[in-house]
Amino acid sequence: MPETLQPVVLLIGECQSPQFCAALSDGQTADIFEAVDSHNVHLLPEAISLVQTGDFIPDLVISYQSIPDEYSADDIDQLIGMLPLSRFVVAFSPWCESIGRTEQRWPSAWSVPLAHAATRIRLELQQLADDSTPLLATTSRDEAFATLAAHSLEQTDHPGRRMSAHVISADVSLKECFESIACSLGFEILDTDPSSQAATVHILVAPFIDGETFRLIQQLRDDNPAARIIVTSDMPTPGEKILLRDAGAAAVISQLRFAEDLVDQLRVGLLSEPEATAEK
Repeated sequence: MPETLQPVVLLIGECQSPQFCAALSDGQTADIFEAVDSHNVHLLPEAISLVQTGDFIPDLVISYQSIPDEYSADDIDQLIGMLPLSRFVVAFSPWCESIGRTEQRWPSAWSVPLAHAATRIRLELQQLADDSTPLLATTSRDEAFATLAAHSLEQTDHPGRRMSAHVISADVSLKECFESIACSLGFEILDTDPSSQAATVHILVAPFIDGETFRLIQQLRDDNPAARIIVTSDMPTPGEKILLRDAGAAAVISQLRFAEDLVDQLRVGLLSEPEATAEK
């Protein structure tokens, strides 16, 4: 897509709701949305009618699913068939956590929790500007993870040079994956006691949020107050996320869809103060 053209974005669903607006209200995404030509419809049949006119072909379709079974499979299939070259991001609310288990009407590669929609949208718009090939509707979850992780790393400029990262995880394979991403960004990986080496970033993998999680965060804060702590987990409730930030975590990201979010946090948020500190 030529850089001189405004991206055309179609928003489907309750995109004016407080939940959706809050998820995309961070400075980066808000600024990006000011530079796009966006149109909002509430129902899929409205989107289909809009596209059928031939006067409106979106570069990016963002669908917000706020409740289970909000959109019919027939309407989803029809819209996708009408827009073979468009990019899609399907953000689902906490009420739709069963997506991928009891319901999968939208392609899994396009579906992300609302909390991670902003990062995916920014990545899709960046790939659009770079004229990269969009993910196909038939792309598997594993293929999407690998592709998006690769694209995320392509957009970096080694922000971690002269900085260090320490990954805390009982899962060896997951630990190595996080370390590989951080290493690709230029970070020195610390695999020993980080307290004496003052890691720039601590990445804490927490399958469950319990007292041990908060104890580790407190220990890391005590040992190295200047370090940025990123917690990755799919278990915390909205209330627990607030508590984690209050305890000193700069961000809480997904353990399953972490590649884009981790790169985003390491690249964009690295030099900023932790969110918990900024809020106080």
